[in-house]
Amino acid sequence: MKRGRQSVAERAVIPISPLGPRLQPPADLAEEEAALFRQLVASCPSDHFVESDQPLLAAYCIAICLSRRSAAKLAEDPSLATVWERSTRMLATLATRLRLAPQSRVDPKTLGRRAAAHRPSAYDLEDP
Repeated sequence: MKRGRQSVAERAVIPISPLGPRLQPPADLAEEEAALFRQLVASCPSDHFVESDQPLLAAYCIAICLSRRSAAKLAEDPSLATVWERSTRMLATLATRLRLAPQSRVDPKTLGRRAAAHRPSAYDLEDP
């Protein structure tokens, strides 16, 4: 590493991530599930997922799509409530394991201090 101040030219160069390409969805996912997979991978830091997370993340995307489809058809077919419940439960479990859920990303002490310091403004308390 060079000592001293960086020149304008050195600051203009954006370093390339040494981590390589992002995780790609497996070929056996449906198009909706694969799109969700790519969206989730892109929404996290590039080092969040590793190759061994691919099966869990694929199962997470399948659970999301299954939960959405069963919820949309629940009014027509009440027997889908069990499918929705199980897929949503699996979704919550996998989100925690993949560190996508807030409780798996945030330290409880930090969260508690942040919540205690939060004071809503008068605009937040008004009804629209």
